[in-house]
Amino acid sequence: MLSFNLIERKKLFGIFFVVTLIVPNIALVNAQSTLNIYTEKEIYGYGDFLTFTIEVSEITEEFAVLYIIDEVGKKSSPIPIQITDLKTIVPSPFPFESEVYPLGKYTLEVEYSGNTNSAEFVLIDSGNIVIPSWVREFAKYWFNGAISDLEFANAIEFLIKQGIIVVPYEENQTEGSDVLIPKWIKTSTGWWIDRIISDKEYAASLEYLIKAGIILV
Repeated sequence: MLSFNLIERKKLFGIFFVVTLIVPNIALVNAQSTLNIYTEKEIYGYGDFLTFTIEVSEITEEFAVLYIIDEVGKKSSPIPIQITDLKTIVPSPFPFESEVYPLGKYTLEVEYSGNTNSAEFVLIDSGNIVIPSWVREFAKYWFNGAISDLEFANAIEFLIKQGIIVVPYEENQTEGSDVLIPKWIKTSTGWWIDRIISDKEYAASLEYLIKAGIILV
């Protein structure tokens, strides 16, 4: 009887030993960190702002690294993103512009703490009027008095002729001899700089300058 108990004890010890080896491994698999990314919308148009969300199961001291990949596989430079919460919403500071982003499918690929995941969206031409962001910086000089009405009018005229600023307009009805931009246009420019009004609404202000003969196209 003693011999039988000794054998059974050895068997039980062996089973316990195997279990103690397996359980930590299972726990290790279950504790593996996760990473997800998804966009606010599946379809964006020119003038829209990209917004995406990164979700992680644990926060480390590392930065997430984002790549934007177009449909031919061209990859952007790495974009570091600080992760301070399990859910991080990332809004783009600039809208989609035709000069920067061709139409088509894009992939957002994110890497964080040894994990990689991706999300896709499609960029279409929705017919929105989009003024390039760098023009906004130029408009600030005129708004702050760093350049004259004539310099601003000449620059805007050139940008419209080059198709950089798209404004729906008719041919000039009159031609002004002096370049004097109405004060309300400057007010409108300030609102546009601060994104209180849209590119489309500001384009209507520029359309007025064309019709009044202040800008000749």
